[in-house]
Amino acid sequence: MNRFWKTTAFGSALKNAIAQQGLERGIREQDLFIRWEEIVGVAIARQAKPHRLRNGVLWLQVVDAVWRQELSLMRRELIAKINAALGEDLVKEIRLR
Repeated sequence: MNRFWKTTAFGSALKNAIAQQGLERGIREQDLFIRWEEIVGVAIARQAKPHRLRNGVLWLQVVDAVWRQELSLMRRELIAKINAALGEDLVKEIRLR
């Protein structure tokens, strides 16, 4: 009895499994935390770290009031930069703490 096995590349199978489970958005959100320095640059990454992302609101932990003010003025630019890097409008608002 002949059996035919259909083989699939691991990357393709993994991508399909992720899509079937509806995990794509969560993975892109985690990508923000992993690639933070690459996305916003070293100077900003040293002063602010992403704390959490929920319902389109990104909370940043900022080192001091001066940087909090600076980043407050850069919110729109940061949102555009983050969403462009992630390929989806995941961040709608930034809140600083």
